[in-house]
Amino acid sequence: MESRVGESTPKSFYITTLGCPKNTADSMSMHHSLLKEGLLPAASPDASDFHLINTCTFIQEATKETIQVIMDSVEVKKKTNQKLVVVGCFAERAGKEISEDIPEVDLHFGTGKYSEAGSLLRKAFPLDFKELQEFNESLLERLIESRGIENYSKPYAFVKISDGCNRGCAFCIIPNLRGSYRDSPKDQVLEDTKRAIRAGAKEICLVSQDTVYYGKDSNRLIDLIETIAELPELPLLRLLYLYPDKRTEKLLDLYQRFPKIAPYLESPLQHISEKVLRSMNRSGSYSFFKDLFSKARELKPNLEIRTSFILGFPGETMDDVEEILRFIQDVKPEKVNLFPYSPQDGTKGFELPGKPKDKEIARRVNLVRDTYLETLKDIHQSRIGKIYDAVVDEITEDGAVVRRFQDAPEIDEVVFTEAKGLKVGDFGKVKIDSFFELDMAGTWVT
Repeated sequence: MESRVGESTPKSFYITTLGCPKNTADSMSMHHSLLKEGLLPAASPDASDFHLINTCTFIQEATKETIQVIMDSVEVKKKTNQKLVVVGCFAERAGKEISEDIPEVDLHFGTGKYSEAGSLLRKAFPLDFKELQEFNESLLERLIESRGIENYSKPYAFVKISDGCNRGCAFCIIPNLRGSYRDSPKDQVLEDTKRAIRAGAKEICLVSQDTVYYGKDSNRLIDLIETIAELPELPLLRLLYLYPDKRTEKLLDLYQRFPKIAPYLESPLQHISEKVLRSMNRSGSYSFFKDLFSKARELKPNLEIRTSFILGFPGETMDDVEEILRFIQDVKPEKVNLFPYSPQDGTKGFELPGKPKDKEIARRVNLVRDTYLETLKDIHQSRIGKIYDAVVDEITEDGAVVRRFQDAPEIDEVVFTEAKGLKVGDFGKVKIDSFFELDMAGTWVT
């Protein structure tokens, strides 16, 4: 098949990433692997010779989005000589269906092979690859560290410290797709961190399915965080996906010891009712969660909390929902993410009786959302006039998109300001002037 580029030009790739920041980290691994095989990054999916879609299938809505993106990409492929590659969780879960129902997909592979993406493509499409010795190694190094290519245009980077999970939460399909918990060696985490910093990242976000399980020993995780926090070239470190248990409690002293750890605690509670938590195969209670968040706020000035709740798990009653409402009104977590329970075949919760009807689940989600948004108005009001440490994430025609250190990239609120000569990656301070439902408007003051 005739190429769309000259024979002397290396083929190009583009990675579309769906789902959470953990998938972004996996896409970065694929990115490096593809570069090492001599491919060059394309500016858009349509302009690429290889379009890789890193998929998500955590809940039904994520699966629907994945399928839609694949089908949209099939339409693009029909007009070009592009190769379409489907990767990750959906490919792991539905590989047979992809082969049978979407023949336009040229290659698919599941989780755990992200770092092998380049060699897998070379093996599948040998005529599209040049001999490696023809590719200039110094050019490769510049490409890897260039901020102008995909995923290096932001002042932050996600670094994955493990994969898989051993928790066995009754609602979660991840262990089926990702397997049992596996640490990344400390040296590998440090290498990934330093490479991201060399590429221009000023904020490193540590991610995994279960960050606090690292090493199965809190001391190993503490050692890893200390080592990264002590890197003089890193201004900001963010910890993500901290399961709300005693391990997270042990980490809180680090927030006080290291000012560069972001004032941000992300800890997904999933529910408050002890009855529902037991059914979910999770631990915790109203009092433990409240004490955990209180301690975090005491140790880290201006810390803000992000958590999540699943509504409509089998057996949940309105009394259980009321516990969530009381918790939000009492503890006032600054960021709350809500999910309607999505039964996943292969999980422990799939066969449980007593699941509320979808319409009732939606009503409960809206009830909790309304309570949270009322609380958020008061939180926003308290921010007016305050000055926060912040970083510039994006410059648009309308101004600058600024993010407080209390907000994680890509998932939390932002502050809109005038650009005033700012550039992406600038650190400084922003004063909050007003707010919308979630985002804010402010003035850059440094």
